[in-house]
Amino acid sequence: MAYRVVLADSAKTDADHLWNWVVSQAPRKGPAWFERLIDALYSLETLPQRCPKAREADTAKRPIRCLLFGKRHGVYRILYEIDEKRRTVWILHIRHGALKDLPSSELANIPREN
Repeated sequence: MAYRVVLADSAKTDADHLWNWVVSQAPRKGPAWFERLIDALYSLETLPQRCPKAREADTAKRPIRCLLFGKRHGVYRILYEIDEKRRTVWILHIRHGALKDLPSSELANIPREN
């Protein structure tokens, strides 16, 4: 049975900012790249446990996982949690791989209910 993928408000904000930046930088190829990113998010409908624990998981004391998307200098980290009872994958953040890890205080405040 497939999982449902839901973006937390923080991930929606990340996606909106990323869309605006990508389209402004690459008007022709940006939309196709963004579609591949969205496809990667929704690939978590099947086997979301396939990705490793995120670096932030221990300090946040939450079972956060990390899906990597992209190549070389354009790698993005998709931070998410799995709710097995609801068969739901909660996307928490979409971050460029070069950014510092999120502090646990920021992760602790992300509501998973929409």
